[in-house]
Parts: sequence; structure tokens; C-alpha cells
Amino acid sequence: MALNSIKTNKTEYEIIRHTKTNSLAMLMIEILSRSVHCHSDLEIGMILEGNIDLVIDNEVFKLKKNDIYIVNRYQPHSFYSNKHHNKIVIFLINHALYKNIGPDIIYKKNHIVYDEKNSDLYTTIFECAMCYASEIAFTELGAGAKALDLIYKLSKIADPFIDEQSTKQSRSKGKRLQRITDYMSEHHSENITLEDIANLESLSTYYISHFIKKMTGTTFTEYLNNIRFDHAFSLLNKTTLRISDICCEAGFSDSRYLNRLFKQKMGIDIQSYRKNIDKIELPLTDQPYMTVQNHISQSKFMSELKRYYEENFKE
Repeated sequence: MALNSIKTNKTEYEIIRHTKTNSLAMLMIEILSRSVHCHSDLEIGMILEGNIDLVIDNEVFKLKKNDIYIVNRYQPHSFYSNKHHNKIVIFLINHALYKNIGPDIIYKKNHIVYDEKNSDLYTTIFECAMCYASEIAFTELGAGAKALDLIYKLSKIADPFIDEQSTKQSRSKGKRLQRITDYMSEHHSENITLEDIANLESLSTYYISHFIKKMTGTTFTEYLNNIRFDHAFSLLNKTTLRISDICCEAGFSDSRYLNRLFKQKMGIDIQSYRKNIDKIELPLTDQPYMTVQNHISQSKFMSELKRYYEENFKE
């Protein structure tokens, strides 16, 4: 199945639209890469096929088939597939679903390795997913109930704790990250510095430097150059601008530096790429876009779930 490339030039604070129910969204996707982002929903995912790396706070979780991952509310995270095919079913649970009946739980364990002893947990995941995908009456009630059961079962094995202050701090960090990366995306063609970011947030350059490194896994300079490189690559493919003009538009002051970066990332120099642009087919994972993912259509939800359940869990 071909993947659709969705270009984003910034770490984003993602707003989830819950279209079928007010408090629960479910996706089935294939991911090659997903840039650092966060959202106000509790995210629970299960790997149906292949494997993928989940990055949280610079810690890499190598997810394999049947593994479950948890991303807490406002917790910045990213995905990298390392050229491996994968398929993931994801639940995005809004706090409104459970805030009136229980605390805002934070899970210490982000990765749950597949274990047959947790068979009831996997059953709940599939019951919730299949109920969500169903067209029968009151399906939203059933899916919501199963989602609550899923949160409860995870609380037994994922080391949860209750700390409202931590939730507030995470929300604050997520919004700060959004402001910083928005600014970098909007001003990437200018000579912006770490001091500019520090002034934006009224914080020291030392603090901002460590904050960006911790939240994105890269330094300020590396992240900014990735944004600029994405823009330069797009201009190279969509326009006939001279390389010097592309450098200016993207924010690079030196075409030699861009060429060196291009060869490092793409394995070919700019001039050779441009001369053979119609002949070169780069793997999707070598594209510089920060987000490359494909959503499985709603019409295939149920058939994919049933097939996977029958092949892996049905006795």
C-alpha cells in the first residue's frame, strides 16, 4: 500500500477531532515517521504488524508486533520506522471520558511487551476497537465502556500514579514547545538564534537549549536546520530556482553547507539530483519530510481487525 506524504515543518501540539464519539477516536495507520508532537488525549496503541521506534524524553522504545504503548496526556513523542513496514491501531481517549469517575492517571510505563498472561488486556483492546468500528446502534456507548475497561486494566500493569501538578507541568511544557517550534517554522529563513527563542519565552538560553534538546531529541541548531532542509528540498523539487536562491529562501547562508547536508541526508549531491530528478526514486523513508503516514480507510477497519484477531488471538 502506498503511503501518503504529509509535510509538517514543526513540532506540533495536535488537536484530535473525535468524530464518532465525543471522547474517543480510533485510528489504524501505517507510519514511516511522525515528528515530535503532543496532545491533550491519552494515547494507547498496539502494533498489529511490523515494528517501530517510539521516542519519549530521548528514550527509545522499540515496539514490535503485539506490543502496546502508552503516551500520557501532553507528553511529547515521535515515531520512526527505520524502513520497516508496520500497522498500528491507536486509541485517543479524551479526559472527558473518565474525569468524573476517576483521577487523571499518569502511567510510568510507556511500553508493554507482549505477554500471554495479559490476554484479557488484548481481548479488551479488540472488543473496544471492533465496537468502535461497528455500525450497530449505541456503538459509541460500548466503545466508551471498553475504553474505560482498558484504562483500568492498564492501571494494573503500567505503574500508574496520580499527580495533578505533573499534568499541569506537562501541559505547560507542551504549549511552550508549540510556541517555540511555531516561531522556528515561521522565521526559518531569517537569522534566528537561541537568544531569540529565550527572549520569546523570557528564559535563559541555557534553559531553552536544554528544553529543546530534551523535548525534541535534537539541538536548536539541528532542529532548525532540519526545518530549513525540508523547505530547500521542497523548492528543489517544485521550482527551477537557482541553488543560491533556494539557500536564501530556506535560510541557509552557504550553498556549500546545504550541498554537504544534502549529500549526507540523501546520498547524492544537489546538482546530480537535479539533473536526474525524474530518474531517481528515493525510498519514502529517505524523504526529508518530518511526517509520513497513511490512514487505513474506515471501510477496511473491521476486516483488518477481524483478520488480525483470528490470526493471532482466536483459539
